[in-house]
Amino acid sequence: MAAAAATIATAAPACAAPAAPVTSTISDGDVFRVQTLRSGSDLQFASLQAIKGGLRVNAPEQGSTCGSEVNYASFKLSNGSLFLNTAHPSQQIYVNRSGMGQGIIQYVTGAQQPTKGAEATTFAINDSGYLVFRDQTGEDIGFQACPNALGGGSSIWLEGVTNPGGNSGCIPFTARAQKEDTPEQCSYSQ
Repeated sequence: MAAAAATIATAAPACAAPAAPVTSTISDGDVFRVQTLRSGSDLQFASLQAIKGGLRVNAPEQGSTCGSEVNYASFKLSNGSLFLNTAHPSQQIYVNRSGMGQGIIQYVTGAQQPTKGAEATTFAINDSGYLVFRDQTGEDIGFQACPNALGGGSSIWLEGVTNPGGNSGCIPFTARAQKEDTPEQCSYSQ
């Protein structure tokens, strides 16, 4: 927990935080969406989207099939694994921090296998209510958005690599989890 507090403290100047601490009331299996927080940028109060196997923010549309029109993704946690809120087949989020992956965040559908070097079991919502990725030492790692994703918006990566995948102008942000009272299952593009 001390590492989590230190990470949040160092991220605070760059990212806007709620006026009061947010207490996480999201448990395993609860459905939530993720709001991006970064004051002074177009990331402030945007929502994560799931598009063609990866996560994005500020894309014109995500191309999902839902009961209503939504332009954000819904997620749920299960024992450290992060899933999109879908019917079958499931869609699981993973991170590739290898030299080739450089922290890219993607998802697989059904029986598809993640790329070599994928990590998919250390996502969490920390005590402040933020979605984080925890490395093997237990340190919380935040996220960054890299502009000019194919089709619009910004692609989502873990923090820690400058110019991941050859991208430039990436902006770190805080990922606030917000529980959905009336969740809706969608099918997200692969």
